[in-house]
Amino acid sequence: MDTNKPVVGIDLSKRTLEAVRVTGERIERFSGKTDDQGLRALEKWLKKGETVVMEAGSQAFRIARRLAKNIGCDMIVLNPGDVAVIYDSLKKTDKEDALKLARLAQRHPREELPTVEIPTEKQEAIRRLSTEQAHWSEMISMSKNRLHSVFVEAGIVHLTRSHLSRRENRQEAFESLPEFYQAEASRLMRDIDHMEGLVEELEEQIRDALKENLDYTSLVMSMPGVGPILALALLGYLGDGKRFSSAKQVGFFVGLVPKVQISGTMVHYGHIVHTGCKPIRRVIIQAAWALTRSNEGGDLRAFYQRLYPIKGKKKAIVAVARKMTEILYLMVRNGEFYRHSDPANLKKKLKYYGLHSAAA
Repeated sequence: MDTNKPVVGIDLSKRTLEAVRVTGERIERFSGKTDDQGLRALEKWLKKGETVVMEAGSQAFRIARRLAKNIGCDMIVLNPGDVAVIYDSLKKTDKEDALKLARLAQRHPREELPTVEIPTEKQEAIRRLSTEQAHWSEMISMSKNRLHSVFVEAGIVHLTRSHLSRRENRQEAFESLPEFYQAEASRLMRDIDHMEGLVEELEEQIRDALKENLDYTSLVMSMPGVGPILALALLGYLGDGKRFSSAKQVGFFVGLVPKVQISGTMVHYGHIVHTGCKPIRRVIIQAAWALTRSNEGGDLRAFYQRLYPIKGKKKAIVAVARKMTEILYLMVRNGEFYRHSDPANLKKKLKYYGLHSAAA
């Protein structure tokens, strides 16, 4: 990039932002807020067609879409994990970070920067559904675990966590609790009932989103183990897959690759990196277990059966999940259903999850 061409770096926090315009050696600064009034002031300070760079974060995509639409700025959103490696230093302030971002974009060609695609509002709405579903599911699991511990502490040890998953079972078990424990259990049960109601409402919105994209939904759900939650995550984060250059790149994006330590001639492969797209990674492992038990698992099921006697079940299932991710990417890119799937079974699957009406 031409170092004399102005580049604006913006460092965002929850309520404030710092912007730095760098033109050659000249530096101009702007401080404001991330609310509507603050962004209007920022828009007056910016110039049409300027390159603006910021790190991905909770507000970055919203602001990037707004600046691109209202001002016509050339927006660059960077992966904060990769930027941290490049600019890890003792001196770290919002103003300094904004300047670093501007300098980074000024000195490196765009194709060499660790950019992140700016999602559309529709894509982001799907992503928010996915993360909200994960949040409430986690909260329900935590409350159920706590409720189970109340029963254990009361000496009722024959009940399992899975037994307490159903509302009727919880109410029936509650009657057997000593009075000393009932107040806490009652509060936990009310919380669980309330959160399950929220999840039911959320699942209806998820079904609507999947019905609106039924061709995509049917395609990815033709693979055994892929249900609505994974289909939604794939829709929001993988999309049509065109922003990825290869299936291997998708594996890195999801975070299903091992850590690699190289020392001299020794190469050690550790656990998976646990970075990347968590909404896909958290459910693709569960999907892999389901696939290995399916009669339509095909080559992936055979791959697991061949690998687990050597590597063990846990490592084998992660390897299957990675291959699933890569194959799903190829299915989406090529518009091909899973080769071992049965159309009749896919139709039953869609009907089971409440997608049959739109499928018809």
